[in-house]
Amino acid sequence: MESAIGIDFGGTTIKSGLVRGGAIVARGPVIDTQTCGGPDQIIDALVGVVEALSSGSPVAVGVGLPGTVDAEAGMVNELTNVAGWRSIPLRALLEKRTGLVATVENDANAMAYGEWRYGAAQNGRYVVCVTLGTGVGGGLILDGRLYRGAQMGAGEIGHMSIDHRGVRGHYGNLGALEKYVGNHQIAERAQALYAQAGHTRSIEECAPAQLSANAASGDTVALGLWETVGEEIGSALCSVIWLLNPDTIVIGGGVARAGALLFDPIQRTIQQQTGFVFHDRLRVVAATLGNDAGIIGNASLALEAAARARKS
Repeated sequence: MESAIGIDFGGTTIKSGLVRGGAIVARGPVIDTQTCGGPDQIIDALVGVVEALSSGSPVAVGVGLPGTVDAEAGMVNELTNVAGWRSIPLRALLEKRTGLVATVENDANAMAYGEWRYGAAQNGRYVVCVTLGTGVGGGLILDGRLYRGAQMGAGEIGHMSIDHRGVRGHYGNLGALEKYVGNHQIAERAQALYAQAGHTRSIEECAPAQLSANAASGDTVALGLWETVGEEIGSALCSVIWLLNPDTIVIGGGVARAGALLFDPIQRTIQQQTGFVFHDRLRVVAATLGNDAGIIGNASLALEAAARARKS
């Protein structure tokens, strides 16, 4: 069984692994994205990852990145929260330096592909994957294929508006979902709500993980905020459901660890705001591959690219 290296390039760290049969069999060194340097230094580090995992005889390497990526051209157009990355021909550079077939992909697309092939979305044909973390990402599997859109930018659910007069998003879009339900935004909202209730809380004490613990103890501020956040995410997903009529929605990322506190209001909102035909057979499930979804998804995409290269 062939193996490939999957690399999950995040805003703060780069994680990697050697993948065989949809499972990680060895892990590469973790790289600090913010201190590693510019594109040249990070590409050097990516080549180092390949070298570190070369004993597993990989045939390909796949990299998922947080930004605008042209998967067909192998080009990184722009990265979110990582400076200096603009119009970088990453696939060609990696293939030249490693001798392996290489792929580049948007990180949320890679997560979606991993969950579809080996995780929570197996057997789904029309799948929407959402990642809830510092930002909100999305990936689409339509008619059994990863869907990227005309300019390779499809699936950006975090930039969808939930209020046409709301908070300004990164691209000037008003009411962008991630400006309400990202990690930092949830913490800031919680801090303000606690202050209104007469309680002083640090921003660290308002992080999503702590809010989940507070809610489990009956904290009404935390319970109310999770209800609101779930409704907001559910509202955005309703627009996606009306447009795409998916059979499965997979939700992952750090915020999703809130579990039922988040998923229950999402489910209620979907049932209340979509037609019976649209939600009766719809599965809304938690991601099962966790932080490994990107590694596994990128490796899987790379293996398929290697198989296509051999046929051509």
